[in-house]
Amino acid sequence: MKHLIGVFMVIAMVSCDLFEREQSKEDLNKRFISDTTKRSFKDTISVASAVDSIMLDTLPNKTKVNQKDTLMTILDVEKEIQYVDELRLQDGLKINWIERKRGRKLRDGELIQIEYRLGLPDGKIIDGNNKMNKPFLPFIIGYNMQQKGWDLALSEMCVGDVAKIEIPASLAYGKNGLGSVIPPNTDNWLFIKILGLTPPNYDEDGIRYWEYLPGDGPVLNNAKVKFHMVASTKSKANVFNTYYDRMPRSYVPGQKNVPKGLVEVLKKAKENQHVFVILSPEMAYGQKGYMDLVKPNESVFYNLKILESE
Repeated sequence: MKHLIGVFMVIAMVSCDLFEREQSKEDLNKRFISDTTKRSFKDTISVASAVDSIMLDTLPNKTKVNQKDTLMTILDVEKEIQYVDELRLQDGLKINWIERKRGRKLRDGELIQIEYRLGLPDGKIIDGNNKMNKPFLPFIIGYNMQQKGWDLALSEMCVGDVAKIEIPASLAYGKNGLGSVIPPNTDNWLFIKILGLTPPNYDEDGIRYWEYLPGDGPVLNNAKVKFHMVASTKSKANVFNTYYDRMPRSYVPGQKNVPKGLVEVLKKAKENQHVFVILSPEMAYGQKGYMDLVKPNESVFYNLKILESE
């Protein structure tokens, strides 16, 4: 444990010990919202040209590594780590626990706060919540918010766990890699601490959402709304991603080609609001699904950023 606190937590997860691993429902929600409103940083989830993170797959493949994060490599840190347990999963996925709790496993559709560093086997740290100047980031389990290896590993973990996850290339960025950041056919090493769970702000009638940024001004009821979104399902990532073409979408009241659950969320939207939404099949695309993108009777996750009303 001394190695964990003295080396890994100081270098790879600088701010994680500022937070208790398990918080009360009220306190956790306050942290979740207040952290994003007190800091003066760009929301990299909404800025397609940003180079801060590859966390939510909203950035183009031209992303470049911030070189100052490669000065101390994962290999330097790992020399001092003592693992307490391990689990090998499919296709070479492996969890090496640095600290393992014995609570219940995480479930699909839950939102957790994570502190993480993503690196490569050569030791380079290429991503982390520190790149957005945040002590933690939200992550929805089971909906391809990141690469498949993340969901598979996290579903075997619980709140309070600290681990190194070795993700094979086939469950990461595969043969394509990620621009100049991740070469083709490269395994990923994910160092992660699961800080806690955040309950949804709303969970009724097949609509569940978490308010990440609260937004400004009045509710935009019956107004034309412009927004960015990344949508995914349990079976497919990036069903829709407006950041790829840098063209936000607009919703006009009465528009028929928008899932009714999304319509209800947009009715309650505020400018500059950022929400994570999970729609049940009935509130999404129902029994028919949508083309080859959304399967019949499949729920849909939306990472939704409201820009403005018109």
